[in-house]
Amino acid sequence: MSHDTTGHGLRYPANPGHAAVRGTGSVALLCALAAEHGFRTQEALEGTGIPASALGDPGAEITAVQEARLIGTLAARLPETAALQAGARYRLTTYGIWGFALLSSRTIRESHEIGMRFLDLSYALTRISAQEFRDELALFFDDLDLPGPVRRFALLRDTSAALQIWRETLGRGVVPRRVALTLPPPTDPAPYEAAFGLLPEFGAPRSVVSFDAELLDQPLPHAAPLTAAACEAQCRDVLDRRHSRSGTSGRVRDVLLREPWRMPGQDEVAAALHLSVRTLRRHLAHEGTSYRAVLEQTREHLAEELLLTAGLSVEQVAERLGYSEASSFVQAFRRWKGLSPGRWAQAARAGAAR
Repeated sequence: MSHDTTGHGLRYPANPGHAAVRGTGSVALLCALAAEHGFRTQEALEGTGIPASALGDPGAEITAVQEARLIGTLAARLPETAALQAGARYRLTTYGIWGFALLSSRTIRESHEIGMRFLDLSYALTRISAQEFRDELALFFDDLDLPGPVRRFALLRDTSAALQIWRETLGRGVVPRRVALTLPPPTDPAPYEAAFGLLPEFGAPRSVVSFDAELLDQPLPHAAPLTAAACEAQCRDVLDRRHSRSGTSGRVRDVLLREPWRMPGQDEVAAALHLSVRTLRRHLAHEGTSYRAVLEQTREHLAEELLLTAGLSVEQVAERLGYSEASSFVQAFRRWKGLSPGRWAQAARAGAAR
């Protein structure tokens, strides 16, 4: 399938990561960057379905698909290094309550775990996961199924924004231990070296930004445990609201929850809603989502509740969600949260106790 990378009429394959509902803070930031390069806001937003009035509305929400369409326009008209400029401008306040939760944590480790637990509240368009080794913490940025220019812009935006989060949380400059990008070597690597503080490895098999593990347990300058706990609770409330969206996606979710241990297929869900499969797909696409995306989000949300509220084991949760093997559930959970179910539940309980 060919893609129009200008963002006009751009179609994206179904992907759970694309369906996330998000605020407009990121879009406002990107439109400001576009304006500096001579593009009016209305021109940048053309074809996205985002009204200019939404940029100043703190309660407005869009889909990741809409943000990706905007990025398609920018990627087609701006130099690739503009993505690095964008990433450096994402402040913790840009992310709203998620950013305040990170900022008020006691240590980088605690901040990192909260960030990964509520990653859906970030503006990432790459799939972010993490792995702690003996002497480093590696953040992996895996591509989602996006057109090439959008994918490159999102990768550079997300990796440089992640570095900015670490710098702002610690309150000082931080140089990563290693940066590797799947992108080919640029003609001029100087802007990349300036953005990351070191020259990235280009043409890598997997994109990663890693930090020294000794940073993880350093106390943070703005630590406020009570504030962090309140922010965590608000993060959960926002996610709960977004996961229980109204409209067709909400109706699909209701059908899926009737028998979560077997999760009916798309044909069966469409029949239960008295719709044809084609009509169901069209309605979900209009809401910026897909059947697969709603299925993944429903399983993710239900897994959280079963692990925390019901206190079930990983094997019991896997069985109740219709996974034939616990290992398949663990793999899916790592994809959703960047942590194993056990590690995630442990961190969530610790946050609730605080």
